Amino acid sequence: MNSTPRLSHCLPVRFLVCILIVCCCANISLAQRPDSGSPNAESSEEGRRDRGQRGGDRRGRGGGEGESARGQRGGGGERSGGRSRTETPPVLDSEFIKTKLPSGTEYISDVVFKEVDGLDLKLDLLLPKNEAKSPLPTAIWIHGGAWMRGNKARDLHRFDQLTSRILSEGMAFVSIEYRLSGQAAFPGPVVDCSDAIAFLNRNREKYGLDTDRMIILGTSAGGHLASLIGTSLTSDASDFVTDESQPMGKILGVVDFYGPIDLVMLQTKRGEIDFENDMSPEARFLGHSPLMRPDLAQAASPITYVTKNSPPFLIFHGDLDARVPMMQSIYLNSMLKAHGVESRLVEVEGARHGDEKFDDATYNNDAIEFIRSLIH
Repeated sequence: MNSTPRLSHCLPVRFLVCILIVCCCANISLAQRPDSGSPNAESSEEGRRDRGQRGGDRRGRGGGEGESARGQRGGGGERSGGRSRTETPPVLDSEFIKTKLPSGTEYISDVVFKEVDGLDLKLDLLLPKNEAKSPLPTAIWIHGGAWMRGNKARDLHRFDQLTSRILSEGMAFVSIEYRLSGQAAFPGPVVDCSDAIAFLNRNREKYGLDTDRMIILGTSAGGHLASLIGTSLTSDASDFVTDESQPMGKILGVVDFYGPIDLVMLQTKRGEIDFENDMSPEARFLGHSPLMRPDLAQAASPITYVTKNSPPFLIFHGDLDARVPMMQSIYLNSMLKAHGVESRLVEVEGARHGDEKFDDATYNNDAIEFIRSLIH
């Protein structure tokens, strides 16, 4: 596998188009920001959280990100005083399984699917009752956290209702981990996700999985990775696959919750940028500021790999999202449709990045209807 992914399109032409889009969209994305101070206030706040300066108010449903206000749900919006001092454990506890998931759900935790850089990368499987013993269509969940934090159990707390409903549909639910940006730069985390899928395909009989009927879901950075895997594996790109001879199964669809789609355009929300010392999440993920290495940024952007063969998409995005402006999802939805791919963008009114309302019944209904249309 090459260390720098090949691009499937002509870089100069796409870069000029991207710059035009950036210029047109800058005012829109900046206008969505709730910050009234410095143009770098948002990234500065993110940096303070990462350095452990946690404070401020913690709101409950529909507002903040404080875990003490959320309890087991783990959700909340982007206007936060910071993360809780206690990170959600990387495995589910028995109380969560008993009270939040369908009766009879089997939990297989910490299955090692890959060893790399001295790390054991793991996945969790949730398997519903399967009296017929037939292979189960499989939902693969990729967690969010700005590519730099989070774990395979955290999002299940935040989306416990959707997790439960997917299991009730008779689907296996698999949550995977990947190397975070402090452990490996692009394309490492993307390759980890592909290797997890390859592992599931190799072990489909052991766990009773139908890997020819897979749906990939993800939130924020996980939405980006799900979209990137979904589009790249169905195009001519093979740069994110460790072993091209290894069958990967079939991805029938992608459910993307407010994931970044174009990493150059994403930086328009930040105003002035110190490219030499860019500490934005996307710069940490790439190992370089996107505008210093637009070739890498393009290679890491799901929009690059959209073709007529891309799987159907269901996209959710909040109209008050300042971390990942909704223009990202508008762009993806438009590009998919331009290639004749089924795609639907659901605008969640009043929702900020990571808002708990994304797990409300209304949006779960949309997700389940989309999944049913593909697996049956």
